[in-house]
Amino acid sequence: MSPSRALGPVALLAALFAAEAPGNPATGPDAFVTFSLNVQDFSYPERSADLLRRVVALHERLEVPVDVYLTTTMVDLYEAKAPDLVEKLRSSPWVAVSYHVRPPLPYYTGYDWLGLGRMTAGTQSAIVRDYETHGLDLATGRPTAAPGGFDHLSRLLGRPPWVASTLADGGLRSPVNGVFRELGARFTLVHGRIANLGETQDGLFLRPEHVDLKLFEHAGEEVPVVVEGAVASARTAKGAKAPYFVGVKMHDNDFFASRSAWLTVYGGRDRTPPWDVTPRAPLLSGTRQQEMWSLYESAVAYVAAARERLVPVNVRGIDSMLGEPAPPDPAQPATVLVVSGTMHIETNRVSWPAPDALVAFLQRATAAGTRWSIGADVGWLQGEPRAGDVIRATEAFGVEWDVHAHRLADRARGAELISRMGGHPTGVASGVVVTEIDAMRAPLVVGGITWQATALWGLVLNPDHRDGSDDGSYGLWRPVSPARWTEHDPSGTLVAVGGGARTLAGAEQAAAATAAVDAAGAAPTLPPVLSASVMVSPASLEVIGEGAGIDEILAWAERMGALAHVRWATIAGTVDAWVSAGGVASRTEALAPGP
Repeated sequence: MSPSRALGPVALLAALFAAEAPGNPATGPDAFVTFSLNVQDFSYPERSADLLRRVVALHERLEVPVDVYLTTTMVDLYEAKAPDLVEKLRSSPWVAVSYHVRPPLPYYTGYDWLGLGRMTAGTQSAIVRDYETHGLDLATGRPTAAPGGFDHLSRLLGRPPWVASTLADGGLRSPVNGVFRELGARFTLVHGRIANLGETQDGLFLRPEHVDLKLFEHAGEEVPVVVEGAVASARTAKGAKAPYFVGVKMHDNDFFASRSAWLTVYGGRDRTPPWDVTPRAPLLSGTRQQEMWSLYESAVAYVAAARERLVPVNVRGIDSMLGEPAPPDPAQPATVLVVSGTMHIETNRVSWPAPDALVAFLQRATAAGTRWSIGADVGWLQGEPRAGDVIRATEAFGVEWDVHAHRLADRARGAELISRMGGHPTGVASGVVVTEIDAMRAPLVVGGITWQATALWGLVLNPDHRDGSDDGSYGLWRPVSPARWTEHDPSGTLVAVGGGARTLAGAEQAAAATAAVDAAGAAPTLPPVLSASVMVSPASLEVIGEGAGIDEILAWAERMGALAHVRWATIAGTVDAWVSAGGVASRTEALAPGP
């Protein structure tokens, strides 16, 4: 049997029509039933994986769809300890994978230890986006340099998770939902009120639910009584509209532990980092574990046997019921300007930064929401005794290290040096002569060291930066060839990122220009994503060509962060945002400031 048996389109339409037909309530389904398993127990990852394998096998055997919600930490643990399970979740036709947020993420309700609520909407979005594209340190609550979050799960699945369940505090809800919408989520959740099919919030559909049946609270009770009581409550709930939905919810820890891992670690009075992540909740007795499994197994079997009137459906099936795209978010601008900060640390010692001053500069800049990509040549990597300390310290608060070199052969060497020091080199070639473009398409191998470029920033016609040599465009594209480097090749493998004027004024003028076009109602003439960069001298830690220091940068960041259409990202993150938005070629020089 295929999953369509649970929700065939013809039968579904007939059922929905009958369910809403006045005076004919008995001919349609009593309710649609969604089974959801929230997976979150990082204290017992092996038990969690075993339990999830068992749940998926049960649903496949009884041919009942199920929703599985993963946190970023559980994705990392499964990827490392249970790769077979990741593949099963990706490929099973009975499983729809979604994503949910738990502490120490600072946008879970009641856990704003970072002070997000006091920041501008632009800064909030930038920080959430940083978290949802990187791993999570459970002790510090900070993003790591490794891939992670909603974005990493999307890449593992080959599509975005269906639902982003965030439960952010009221003032953070819209920025948080906006980030997940940009990353590809289709649904979000609300608790404590009715959600009818087709309702939306911040441009996302609400997963419909009229009764939240927390099955774990009903151990020892008769399953038919519990399920039928929930169905009756759904059909009579104030404000509920047909079709009616009952959500049956369990957590992985409900089956084996007395308390969830996140409540055990983060549920005390102290909600600020660092946290001790070693405490573990006691395990349930063998008898209690069997009782919880029997409760769940019986509920799935009961719905499977009554599927003609209790239609089992997961969020994939719900999406097919909608049959339409989510409405546009009125707060989401048509064109987004993604802004990055960068610098090149050359081999010449005269231009080297003081290590402590560089770390302090980047720490203050990233705390304001801006994002930075640093390109370091091999001379600094080999000659600065504290290069590794700088790389590791700055990666801890979101700085990324790109590959900068003046010789093609040094690029792979530079990437290897960054890795050897505990860093994570990106695929961005920072500073590239256009004649090198074709050579960048293949992996670069030097002495057994391999590095593959995925993006190009700082294209120049001549390596000595003569007047008119530097590309001053905004936006992204895939260059056709060294001779036709300004033209876009839709099938190209390298993405070029325009930095614009690379000054505070240039980025601010680009932001004003895109906002003015949007306000004039001509937004469709601009592509979805444009880019701009700010370049700082590593020696002086001032913007090149402007002399603006960290205080001026912070004031500029506050102004820019207040603009709804401005996003902060590293250069690699800018590429990700462009690809996620459809990869529409956006190279333009029209936004560049005049002489």
